[in-house]
Amino acid sequence: MTHGDTPDTTDANLLARFRAGDSSALDPLFARYEGPVFRFLFGVLRDHHAAEDALQETFVQALRRADAVTPDTFRGWLFTVAYRQAALLKRKAKRLPAAADDLALLNLIGDAPADARAGAADDARRLRELLNLLPAPQRAVIAARVFDGLTFREVAAAVGCPLNTALARMHDGLKKLRQLWEARHA
Repeated sequence: MTHGDTPDTTDANLLARFRAGDSSALDPLFARYEGPVFRFLFGVLRDHHAAEDALQETFVQALRRADAVTPDTFRGWLFTVAYRQAALLKRKAKRLPAAADDLALLNLIGDAPADARAGAADDARRLRELLNLLPAPQRAVIAARVFDGLTFREVAAAVGCPLNTALARMHDGLKKLRQLWEARHA
């Protein structure tokens, strides 16, 4: 048990509740580890935005694999996933961005310098059109995160859903956006 835990709020108990169908049980886990994992990722990546992206993907992986994790090793497993996400981001940053790279796509949506490049305005317009094809819940999370610059905790509060739901919607929305983009540019 970590300091301040009661028997009902241990990692093992929260994971057991999640596995039994209580999706809200992940919120206290994510809240517990959001700060420490972000600080770890920032230490590895030395970039605030990259650390946020890695944190998002770490929690998405945790959400996907929560059924397979041994409760007693959850903390170590989560930091291992975080380290792998940081390593993936570092490798990705070394190569040229792929045409449908999430960050490249999202840079086209915003008022980033990408809008000043030739053809980027057309790409941004196309990307906004594709964004409108997403289901409303995914579109709302992406818009709050990208346009408003909210953290995932703030996004969850703004759209009125649990943190793990906001993370899953962002992940699913970006995946769908990437598929739509690649289908249009194939």
